[in-house]
Amino acid sequence: MKDINLLIEKLKKDVEIEDSKEAFGNVICGISKFYTENLNVKEEEISILLVNNDKTILSFVCPSFLIDSGMIPVSSDDALASKIFKTGRPLLENNLQAQKHLSIFEIIPTPDNKIKPIWKMIGALIYVNDEKLGVIEISRRSLVFSEAGEDFSSRDLDFLEKTMFKFAPFIKKAMPSNLTVKIS
Repeated sequence: MKDINLLIEKLKKDVEIEDSKEAFGNVICGISKFYTENLNVKEEEISILLVNNDKTILSFVCPSFLIDSGMIPVSSDDALASKIFKTGRPLLENNLQAQKHLSIFEIIPTPDNKIKPIWKMIGALIYVNDEKLGVIEISRRSLVFSEAGEDFSSRDLDFLEKTMFKFAPFIKKAMPSNLTVKIS
């Protein structure tokens, strides 16, 4: 769904579903699909990490192959997601492998059973009012840098921040109190 207004209407209906696991899954999948279509990335390149109730751990809620892969302490100095979460500052990096970062999640095979490093990334805080909910990271992964695709632009980052600001209330409303809920 490329149109933001159509997605927002769908998200309004999704958060009203009685089954909270289904509602949450629909919201996350709808948002993920929106970014795949609008930023020309694959589903495996959209990461949404949400924070636990104590605001100490970030957990993947997508992509599905990273959901059970581990968690990131908010206190981590190496994880880009924790830096975005702590500072609230967005990220635009088109040469990620040249930067110090936590790369453990990059050695987990993607759905096509290949290990693809992240070469380029944009990331933004997910928040509602003053409450931080998590982080979204959009990446370009490939076996080699030359196949990673076009650079992300400041316009892409601006688009991510503005649209995520509109989607965050739906994530908050659908978010389970226990982030061990697995979506499919």
